[in-house]
Parts: sequence; structure tokens; C-alpha cells
Amino acid sequence: MMTLYGKQKEIENKLNTVTNAWLYEAKTILCHVLEMEPIELVLSKNKMLSNDEVEKIDAMIKGRLQRIPLQYLTKNQGFYGLDFYVDEHVLIPRPETEVLVEKVLKYAKTLNSKEELTILDIGVGSGAISIAIAKRLDKGHVTGIDISEQALNVAVVNAKTHGVEDKVTFFKSDLFENVTKCYDIIVSNPPYIPVPDLSTLEPEVADHEPHLALFGGEDGLDFYRRLIPEAVVFLNESGILFLEAGHDQFEAIEKLFEISGFKEVNHFEDLNGIPRFIYGKR
Repeated sequence: MMTLYGKQKEIENKLNTVTNAWLYEAKTILCHVLEMEPIELVLSKNKMLSNDEVEKIDAMIKGRLQRIPLQYLTKNQGFYGLDFYVDEHVLIPRPETEVLVEKVLKYAKTLNSKEELTILDIGVGSGAISIAIAKRLDKGHVTGIDISEQALNVAVVNAKTHGVEDKVTFFKSDLFENVTKCYDIIVSNPPYIPVPDLSTLEPEVADHEPHLALFGGEDGLDFYRRLIPEAVVFLNESGILFLEAGHDQFEAIEKLFEISGFKEVNHFEDLNGIPRFIYGKR
């Protein structure tokens, strides 16, 4: 038998070998398995853990030591104030993408005169972008598409969890292959990591997150070369395209926007001052 406090110290010592966030991760694992709030870990530090609880905790520690991302072990990732179910079939939502959601929502408010605002999210993954937008959209509808059936299944689960089934529609499509209408806003966080960068990634990313959602060819721009020229056809008049990109890709992507006939092409920065988001109007 072991106390909660004793187990917490054991976990911290083990996780210290694989992550700088070992204190946070130890608390997260314990809260997840024991269904506790963080403050309860302190108040219940002398609690004796059952054999079943210890087995569940040890299983998660084993996975983490194998460099499985914590989010895949807890099946949860916070994004834009919401909790999303995630598994190995979807990319783990990143905090920087919240800036993209914020910009889309801000632009959507300028279109209040439209009776039914329409937004298309390409490469929906867990549904984080689509659902975060839908939750805060006064009026309108979000459509999310993905080439992965497994990712779409995850997105549907999250839409139901957050009660936006009537504001979001998901279906399978390789880019615009099955898209049949035009939209006021198109948004995407596409795969943009160059394939040669695989060896530089942490094992949590390289070995466990879906490569389909990560890699964009030799220079990371393959997806943009396909998406941007096609997007013009599927935007309403004066419609706008928002894209996320890698830290050093915005200039090349802006040129692709301009070559495809987009107007008012520009970019904005993430919270670290990196020009990561590019947009342009039809």
C-alpha cells in the first residue's frame, strides 16, 4: 500500500527523465485516474491508494515513459476554454491555433449583416477549430472536412460533447473533392512540417501524432500549393481564406495567395510574435 503523496513523488522522479513538465504531468495523471481536482491532491496526500488505482496510474506512467503524449493517455486537451477528446488519430490542438480562432471570430462579427454566415474548416482533426468557432458564433454554420474517417469520428464525439451538432456538419473530403458550395470564410491549419525535419522532432510528435496531419512534403508547402488555388473557387464574393503555417513560411505562402488572385493578402503573429497566420480575400 502507498499513500497518494508517496506515489506522487515516485511519479515525479520517473517523469523527470522524459519531460521538463514533470510536476504538472504527475499531478495531471493523478487527478485523471483518481478523478480529483488539483487542490484535493494536497488535502488528500495521506490517502492510501488501492491496488486498482496503483495499477491504472502505473499503466499511464509506462505509456508516458514510452513517450506517448500525455494528452493521448488522458484522452483530453484543452483548447480555447473547452476540453476536447483526443486520441492517436488526431493532431493534439496547440495553444497558438487559438489565435487563429480568435481572428476568424473577429472577422465573422464584421459580417453580421449576412443572414446565414458559412465557414469551412479544412482538415478538421479533433474538431477543435470548428467547434470553438461554432460555440461562439452568433449566427451561421460551420462545415468541417477531413480525409480521415477516424479523425471525423473524433470530431463528431466532440461536437456532441459541446452541444453544437446543429451548428456544425462534418464529412469526408480530400480538400475540395466533395465540397459542393461556396463559403464566406475558409480556415485551415494544414500539415506544414517539412519531411526532412522529422529527425528533429520530439518522440511524442514524431512517433505518435498522425503524420498525415503533420507533414507537408519536402518544404512543407505541398498542402498550400493545392489548397490556395482551389479555395478561390469555393469562396463567396469577398470571401476570406485564413491559414496557419510554420514559423518561417509566411512569405512563400503569401506569394501563393497573390499568384492565385487573392487580394489584401497579409499575415498576423502568434502570441510569441511569430508571423504564423496568413489571409487573403477573393
